[in-house]
Amino acid sequence: MTTIKRTYCRICEAHCGLTVEVDERTQRVGRVRPDHENPVSKGYSCVKGLGSGAMHDDEERLNFPMKRVGSTFERISWEQAIAEIGAKVRQLRKEFGPRSVGLYTGNPTYFSFQNILMSSGFIEALHSPNLFASHSVDNNNKLHVSTVMYGRSMVHPVPDLEHTEFFMCMGSNPVVSQMSIIQLPNSLKCLQDVESRGGRVVIVDPRRTETAQKVGEHISIQPQTDAYLLMAMLHVIAHEDGLDLGPAKKIAHGVDDFVGVAADWTPERAAVVTGIDASTIRELARAYRDADGGALYMSTGVNMGPFGSIAYWLVQGLNLITGNIDRRGGLLVPRGPFDSLKLAGWLGLGGFNEHRTLRGDWHQVAGCFPIAALPGEIDNDDPRRIRALFVSAGNPVHSMPEGGALARTFDKLSLLVSIDIYRNETSAHADYLLPATDMLERSDYPASHAMLQVTPHAQYTPAMVPPKYERREEWRIFSDLAVACGAKPWGKVGNLLPRINRLLARLPGDAEVTPDHVLALLMRWGGEVTLEQLKQAPGGIPLPPNEPGSFFGARVPSEDGKVQLYPKDVAADLPRLRREESRLSPRPGKLVLIGQRDRRSHNSWMHNSPHIRQPSGNRALIHPADAKALSIADGDEVEVGTEQGSIRLLARLTNEMRRGVVAVPHGWGHKGTQVKRAAALPGANVNEVIPGGHANLEPVSGMAIMMGHEVQVRRVEVRASTEAKTERQPAASEAAN
Repeated sequence: MTTIKRTYCRICEAHCGLTVEVDERTQRVGRVRPDHENPVSKGYSCVKGLGSGAMHDDEERLNFPMKRVGSTFERISWEQAIAEIGAKVRQLRKEFGPRSVGLYTGNPTYFSFQNILMSSGFIEALHSPNLFASHSVDNNNKLHVSTVMYGRSMVHPVPDLEHTEFFMCMGSNPVVSQMSIIQLPNSLKCLQDVESRGGRVVIVDPRRTETAQKVGEHISIQPQTDAYLLMAMLHVIAHEDGLDLGPAKKIAHGVDDFVGVAADWTPERAAVVTGIDASTIRELARAYRDADGGALYMSTGVNMGPFGSIAYWLVQGLNLITGNIDRRGGLLVPRGPFDSLKLAGWLGLGGFNEHRTLRGDWHQVAGCFPIAALPGEIDNDDPRRIRALFVSAGNPVHSMPEGGALARTFDKLSLLVSIDIYRNETSAHADYLLPATDMLERSDYPASHAMLQVTPHAQYTPAMVPPKYERREEWRIFSDLAVACGAKPWGKVGNLLPRINRLLARLPGDAEVTPDHVLALLMRWGGEVTLEQLKQAPGGIPLPPNEPGSFFGARVPSEDGKVQLYPKDVAADLPRLRREESRLSPRPGKLVLIGQRDRRSHNSWMHNSPHIRQPSGNRALIHPADAKALSIADGDEVEVGTEQGSIRLLARLTNEMRRGVVAVPHGWGHKGTQVKRAAALPGANVNEVIPGGHANLEPVSGMAIMMGHEVQVRRVEVRASTEAKTERQPAASEAAN
C-alpha cells in the first residue's frame, strides 16, 4: 500500500511544501512532488527539492560508520566508532584543554532543527569556543550588522512584498536560488505581482540575470561597488533634498552621524566608481524615497564582496530613516510562532561574547568564528590549538577560499571526524566517517528561519521513512559523542531540560528526551500554536500576518529598545571604502570575478543527485567584447588565475555580462571525492583562485571576501588537432543538450 505523506524541503530558506510517496510495507520512497495544498508554497517547488527521494536512495550515499585504515576506509560498528572517538577526545582535552576540540557546521546544518540544536550543544558541552560555520562565507556581515544595530543577529526585516510599491534587489537572483535571509517560496511570482499592481522592481547586478530577464528593470553595476551606490542614494535623500529626521531619532541612536557619512558622496562621485549615471542614481533614490512602501534588499552577490558590512548597514539605515521599516509596504519584522527574541535574550543567543581566535583575534558572529580563520587555529604553536576537528554537513576544503591551505593543516590534527550523507573533499582526509540522515529520515521544524517569513506559518514534519542502513540522526550522533567525550551538562541547552538522551537521563517509561521534546517546550514560549496541533496539520498552520507598528517600541532587543544607527565598528571601516575608491576599475587585460549559480545546482553537495540533470560543469561567462580583446571564442578552454593559483574551464560568451567582468559558478571541480557521479562532472573549483587567509577577510565581520577579485583570463593554446577535438567536445555536447 502506498501512502502520500506531506513534508517540506530543507535545501534553502523557501521551505517549499512537498508530498512523498511511501510504500508502507517496504518503506521505500517513491515520487516526490510539490504540495499543492501547502498554504504558502501552493504547489511550487524547484527541481532540487523534487530530487530528495533520489538522494535518499543514491547508491553512493555514506551508509555505515567507517574508519581510516592506512589509505582506505573500513566499515566498523557505531559502538566502536563512538568509543574510539570519545577516548581520543578525552585524552586530548585532558592533555591540552577544552580548546583542543573544534567543530565546523556546513550550510545544511541550519536547515535541520536537530542538527543545529545538538551540534552547538555538543561543542558547548565540551567547553570549547571553537565553533566555525559556513555563514562566514556568505552571510556573516548581515549577522554582524544586525547584532550591532538591533541587538540580536536574527533580526532581519523582510519586505512586505504583498504591498510594496518599490523594490530594489542587489546581488540576488531569485529565479535561480530564491532569496537569502528571507523565507519566500516562488519569489519570482511575488516580484511579478509587485509589477502587476503597478509597483516597480529594480535588479542591480553586474550580470543581466535570469531574474532580470523575467521581471523589473536591470541596472548594470561595477562589481563590489554597491556600497558606493547606496552612499550616493543616502546623499540625495538626506543632503540634496533634505529629510525630516525627527521620526528616525525617536527610534534610533546616531541618526545624524549616520546621515553625515554620505555628505560628500555625490551621485557624480559614485557614478565614476559604479558605472551608473548620476541621473539614474538620483532617480532611483527619489523613487524609493517617494514610494508608498519601499524596500532595499541585498544578498550574497553583495555580501560576499569586500564591503558587505557597510552595504548592509546602509541598506538597514536607508530603510529606517525613510520610515520603511515597521511599515506596511516597506519591511516588517516577523515574530515567529513563538517569541524568538525573548527566548534568545534569555539563553544569551544572537549577541556577542568574549571569545576570540588564537590567531588574528577574530570575534564570533552568531556564535561562530570565521571559517577562513580555521587553518590558523589548527596550525600554530599555542598548546591550546585545535587538535580534534568535527565537520558536520560541510565541505570546507572545497567551499572556502584557498581550501588547500586548510587541507594541509589536517596533518597537524590528531583526529578528524566527518558527519555527513556523502563523502567529499574534506572527509577524504578524515579518520572516521559517520553516516547522517537526509531530510526524509528525520523530523524537523524550521526554527532557524521562523523570523524570516514573509508569510508567517508553522509546519512540523515527522520523518517520512526510517533511516536506511545504519544512517543515524545528527542529534543522536552528537548525544552519544558527548557522552563518550566526557561532556558535562549542556550549557544553555541544559537550562531547557535537566538531561538530554543518554547524556542526561530519561523520561518516565524510558522514553528518550529527543529534540521534539525541546521543540514542544519552545512552542509554548508565548507560542501561537503547539507541537501537538502541528502534528495534526501536516501541511502547516498559517499564523497571524506580520503587522506594521509591532517592532519599534515593542520588540527591539537592544538594551534600551532603540536601534544603533551608527555602530562604531562598522563606521571604522569607512576609510577602507574611501581608499579602495580609486582602485576598483580593472586594469587592462584583467577582469573582475563574480559568482553565478544554476537552477539545477546547489553549492557542491547536490552534484551527485541522480534525479537532477546537472549542467556540464561550470563555465567562465564573458562579454563578447572582452573575449574578442583576449582572442577567446565561445567554447574555448581558458585559464582563470590570480597570484593564488589558476583553473581551467570552458568559456561561454554572453551579452548578459557587464564588460570587464567574468562570472564563474562555484561548487564544481570535485577532486578527491569518492562519489563517482559528481567526480565525473567537468568543471573547476573557482575557490582555488580566490585568495584566502586573514588578509582577505572583511575586517568588520570576518567574512571571507569571495567576489570582486581581479583575475587574468587567457585562452589556453591548443597544441594538437586531437587535443583540440577533445577539449572542445564538452561544449558541443552541452549545445546538443
